[in-house]
Amino acid sequence: MKALNFEGSGNEYFKIWIVNVLLVIVTLGLYYPWAKVRNHRYFYGNATLEGRNFEYHATGKQLFLGFLVAMTLFIVYVVIQQISPLGSLLLLLFLFVAIPWLIWRSLKFSMRMTSFSNVRFGFEGSLKESYINFFFYPFLLLLAVYGVPVAAAVAIPMMGAQANMPPWVASLIPIIILLSLIFAFYLFALIKKKNASYTINGSRYGQGVFSTQLQTRKFLNILLKTILLGLLVLAMLFLALGAVVYGTVGLETLMEIKNNIQDPQKTAEYMGTIMPIVVMVYLGLILAILFVTAYATARQREYIYENMALDDKITFASTLKAKPLAWVMITNFLMVIVTFGLAFPWAKVRVARLMLENTLVDTEAGFYEYVTQKQKEESSLGEQIGDAFDVDVGLGF
Repeated sequence: MKALNFEGSGNEYFKIWIVNVLLVIVTLGLYYPWAKVRNHRYFYGNATLEGRNFEYHATGKQLFLGFLVAMTLFIVYVVIQQISPLGSLLLLLFLFVAIPWLIWRSLKFSMRMTSFSNVRFGFEGSLKESYINFFFYPFLLLLAVYGVPVAAAVAIPMMGAQANMPPWVASLIPIIILLSLIFAFYLFALIKKKNASYTINGSRYGQGVFSTQLQTRKFLNILLKTILLGLLVLAMLFLALGAVVYGTVGLETLMEIKNNIQDPQKTAEYMGTIMPIVVMVYLGLILAILFVTAYATARQREYIYENMALDDKITFASTLKAKPLAWVMITNFLMVIVTFGLAFPWAKVRVARLMLENTLVDTEAGFYEYVTQKQKEESSLGEQIGDAFDVDVGLGF
């Protein structure tokens, strides 16, 4: 197997990025579609596999229509929110219902605008599946996390008071909430599996078909380990913070702050003591979230790639590990904060290089003959590019 490479650099991308930022500001945001195209073309063009590179073929003009629609909807929402709260709620509901269509259209467009070695990708997933995966299951998850627990906590006591039900009925509330959360846990893993399966099984390379067979229990296992890791990291974080606070501030000072918290004058005096602690807590939580996210991303990516194939001939693998990804994510975050955002180009290049260099493709067993055959098939196909409606879809792999 051979790894993909990223041949760009932070210095090169900074020149593109800073020009994009300035032009977006000068044009009051209207240049954004062209800036997005320039970014995509740089990263796609520098992603290579043994000398063959990817390309992004969309134009700013194609993306401009979708950008105008998005901006118009945003302005309409802001105006309606000031006039009618009910109207803004209805508009949000409309947008929620439209999300699966947006994802479906974006996948079809962005895949068709991408090529490798002059062969276009494509997407043939159905709109019906998109609504099942991105509307029906998330709606069930919303009910499991919020709807059922709230309904149980409110409805059971009311019904018990009206119908003179026995007191033990109230004990059903925690049981119902627990069962609902367990179901939500399962649904979350199911959604991860369904989204990955929908995207991969609907993807095409020329006339070649991507395929995968994923299992929900694998995502459940990753989710459970992620939660346990998160609890462990949080426990270690708060123990470390507690030790630092106790060592620097002292228990007596903390008790004095607690006892005088209602006194505005005393509170102002203690702000100099409290604020560093608050900053440490927030920073520690952000770093912990980044580390846990890196673990979940690496594990899911490894499982998805090892079960993905192209025409049952070309296989894939991910060697991305949690620690290197966490290191890049954490150091990127600190770099961007310290430089007030100016290090963003280097941060993005670092992530792209890490992801690509840990993405492996089986180049044996006639890989080049396969790509050459797809090039011949591609030359006989029409372009057939639909209307542009491109949104960024993050599916976690």
